[in-house]
Amino acid sequence: MNNKEIGKIGEDSVAYYIDKIGCNILERNYRIESGEIDIIFLEENCLVFGEVKTRQTRAYGRPCEAVNERKRNKIISVAKHYVISENKFNMDIRFDVFEVYFKERKIHHIRNAYYAT
Repeated sequence: MNNKEIGKIGEDSVAYYIDKIGCNILERNYRIESGEIDIIFLEENCLVFGEVKTRQTRAYGRPCEAVNERKRNKIISVAKHYVISENKFNMDIRFDVFEVYFKERKIHHIRNAYYAT
């Protein structure tokens, strides 16, 4: 299995998890010219932008470490576009990271992983 296939399985696993905790998925792989957000969902009255990072092993560190400042800024930019285009101004906003450990079959959900400035 290649990295793209493993990443897809990770994203599908996170979507299943989000559904199971009772949240409403609004978008998957929301893409504009400047970037992409893996998953957008509602948790109560909070609009959540989620980045999914899947790894086969822990050999190269935690998956969340791949969500560096450059990646965060891209996600924030795409999130701003989404809020404006979907008229979601009156909602709390949160940025989460999902670490998926493929071989261990574990998902680590990091709420409020970073903040827009």
